[in-house]
Amino acid sequence: MKVNTLLRKLKLPLGKMNHEVYKLACDSRLCVDNSVFVAIDGNHVNANLFIEDAISHGARTIISQNCERIHTNINYIIVDNPRKILALLAKLYYKDVSRRLTLIGVIGTNGKTTTSTIGYSFFNSVGKNSMLIGTNGVYFTGYEAKLSNTTPDILTLYQYLSLAKKKKISTIFMEISSISVDQYRIYGLDFDCLIFTNFSQDHLDYHKTLEQYLFCKMIPFIKLRPTAYAILNIDDEANKKISKFTDAKIRTYGCKKNADILGTLNTANEDGISFYAYDILFKSKLIGEFNVMNCLAILALCDIFHIPYVCFRSFLSTYQSVQGRMNMISFQERNILIDYAHTFVATKKVIEEALRLCKGELTIVLGCGGNREKEKRSMIGELLNETPARIILTTDNPRFENPLAIIDDIKSTITKEVEVIPNRRMAIEGALKGLSKNDYLLVLGKGCENYMDIRGVKYPYSDLEVIHDWVRSH
Repeated sequence: MKVNTLLRKLKLPLGKMNHEVYKLACDSRLCVDNSVFVAIDGNHVNANLFIEDAISHGARTIISQNCERIHTNINYIIVDNPRKILALLAKLYYKDVSRRLTLIGVIGTNGKTTTSTIGYSFFNSVGKNSMLIGTNGVYFTGYEAKLSNTTPDILTLYQYLSLAKKKKISTIFMEISSISVDQYRIYGLDFDCLIFTNFSQDHLDYHKTLEQYLFCKMIPFIKLRPTAYAILNIDDEANKKISKFTDAKIRTYGCKKNADILGTLNTANEDGISFYAYDILFKSKLIGEFNVMNCLAILALCDIFHIPYVCFRSFLSTYQSVQGRMNMISFQERNILIDYAHTFVATKKVIEEALRLCKGELTIVLGCGGNREKEKRSMIGELLNETPARIILTTDNPRFENPLAIIDDIKSTITKEVEVIPNRRMAIEGALKGLSKNDYLLVLGKGCENYMDIRGVKYPYSDLEVIHDWVRSH
C-alpha cells in the first residue's frame, strides 16, 4: 500500500515521497525501510527526540504533532492528535480486521482479568477457538506472551488480531483499561460485546477526577453499534449511566436486583463457591464470594452466543483458578492466599474473604505501588487499622518513589502496631515463619507478576517463587 493512499483516506496532507508502506511504527527501534513513524509522547518523554533514530532505521514518513523538517527526502505530516491518527492508520493498514473477528471486551475497576480469563477458557472448552489479551499476557492454544500493559498499544493489538485471523481464531477476549481508552489504544476497534464489571476509585493520578475516570470507561459502550451487546453489572450504580448512553442491546447480571441473569450465593469457603442461576446450581473451585459476579457475566455470554448453561456448569466444576487471583497454597494445615488486589475496593473484598475463611490467625503482607494515586495509601491504612490481623508493610513496585516514603503514607492512618519489612522477600518469609495450624497468610498487590519495578528497571521477582521456595525447604 502506498503512503499517499493511506494519507488521502484520512484526508491528511500528501507526502512528496509516495513510497510503499512496509510497516507502521510508534517505536523508532522497530522501524524498517519504508516505515511510517508516528511520534507519540510518553509520560515523561518527547517523542520527537526519536525521529532521527526512526529515520536511521528506515522511516520515510514522520507523523507528529510538531517537529522540525530536517531531511528533504522524508515526508513530514503534522497532525493535532498523533494517537488518534495512528489508530486510524492501523485500521486501514490492517484492513479493519476486527470486523472479521468476534471481539469481547471487559471493562471495570476490578475483575477484568478473572472475567476475561474465565470467558476465554470456557469458550475454548466448547470449541470456540479464542485468544486472550490482558494483564497476564496474550494467550491462545500453544502460545503465551507477556505484555507491559493491560491493554497494549494499537499496533500490537492489530498485529495480534491479524495473527488470530491467520490462525483461524474466531473470538478475542480483551481487557480494556481506562488509560488505554484515553490514549486511543482501542480506537476504531469493532467490539461485538462489552462486559462492565464494576466501578470504584482508581487511577486518579492519571484521570484526576472520578468523573473523568468513569467517562473513559463509558466511551467504549457509547461507541458500540446497535447490534452489539453491553453486559452490565446491575448491582453497581455506574451501570445506570452506561445504559443511558449506549445504543447497544443490554443484558444485566447481578445478585441483589432484578437482573436478566440473577445469581444467588449458596456457599463460599476454602473449597470454592457455589451459586444458583436459572434454577441451576453452579459449583466452582474459585475462591471468593465476589467471583460469583464474574461467573454471572460469562453466563450472559451463554445467552448471547447460544451456549447451553449446562456447558458452563460442567466447565466451572473443574476450572481451577486464574493466575494471581485468589491463588491458594496449603501446607501443614496452613493456607496462603495470593492476590493481585491493589485498589482499595479489591483489597477490602479480599481481606473480608480471608477473614471469613480463616479459622486461626490472619497475617497480611502488602504495600502500595509508587507513582500512583497517593490518596489510596491512607485509605488502605485505615482499612488495615480496623482489620483483626497481623500486618506487615513492605515494598510493591516503588517505581521512582522511595519505598519507605510509600510505607509511611500507608502508616499515616494506622494507630495500632504493625511491622515494616521493606524487603518483600524477607517480609513474606517472616510471615510464613509465624504461621501456625489453621492460620492464613494473605499476600496482596503483585499476584503472578514476575518483576519488581524500581526506578524504571524491572528486576526479576515473584511472590509465588518466594513462597514455593520457602515451603519446599520447610
